[in-house]
Amino acid sequence: METLTPKQYSPAGRLVKRFLHTKLGARIGFMLGLSGYNTIVATIKRANGKIEVIRSYNSRVDKGADLCASLMTGAEQNSITSPLPPKYIALSTSSLTPAHDDTTLSGESAASGLARALGTQTYTPTATLDAAASYVVSKTFTNTSAGSVTIESAALFDAASSGNLFVEGNLSSSVVLAINDQITINWTVNL
Repeated sequence: METLTPKQYSPAGRLVKRFLHTKLGARIGFMLGLSGYNTIVATIKRANGKIEVIRSYNSRVDKGADLCASLMTGAEQNSITSPLPPKYIALSTSSLTPAHDDTTLSGESAASGLARALGTQTYTPTATLDAAASYVVSKTFTNTSAGSVTIESAALFDAASSGNLFVEGNLSSSVVLAINDQITINWTVNL
């Protein structure tokens, strides 16, 4: 009996997967509501009232996959024994080169008002069979430090400190926050 190769493993399927892992492909995948494509929307409100919006995409790391599996199975997965939802947003002053085995956020900000914080979570269920549901984590940070801080990237963690890194990503452009400027991160995870 002949076994057919699943379409995702065919030459055309592999080509589509490669495309979906590009920035343009990630944007298209997110817009189509495909699961596994996540976006970061940063809204910057300047002290003078000016508002800017930037959008970028992120990378799920190995610990993020372990966290998902542990939450779904209720069992230990690669040292994650007590899974918690990724609902803490961390900002970073470093531009990242994301790697699958990252466990911390390089250059994580500890500046006053810009340190890792609990976000507000919103879940939107699917409307049709096999459609992507979305989980959004949102947080507004205000730079209350003594000077300007440049934010380059962000991440989601499952704890207020240390914890497991779920996803990380560079902002599409760096954001210089003057004193009292605000940045709101809306992190959408398509499920």
